[in-house]
Amino acid sequence: MQEKKYTLAVFDSDRAMLNACALILKEQDIDIHAFANSGDFEDQLQHSVPSAILLDNSILPHGGLEVLRLLKQHSKLNKIPVIYMTGNGAIGDKALRQGAEYLLIKPFDLIQLIATVLRACETTH
Repeated sequence: MQEKKYTLAVFDSDRAMLNACALILKEQDIDIHAFANSGDFEDQLQHSVPSAILLDNSILPHGGLEVLRLLKQHSKLNKIPVIYMTGNGAIGDKALRQGAEYLLIKPFDLIQLIATVLRACETTH
């Protein structure tokens, strides 16, 4: 079996979204590591540093903005591009100010998801 070109960590409490991302993005040569909560996210990411992170605003227990803040303060993880997902434009603007490199406003279409994820992954390679 051939190894995927990119690795994406997806943090989303919505299992349906995690499954949809995995199905869609595996066709784009992207290996998905899905997490339904943000508990121990620093340890999880250090074991297998991803090409990019897709982070939902409502991830529990920390919340997306707090996870983003902690990621950007972490010496090993702060260079990983973060794609922030939210349905609230004001929160999305705040996430960009706090260091998220990309923003997906819900609802977004599959083409937008794929293009944004590929762009983010390519910046690390």
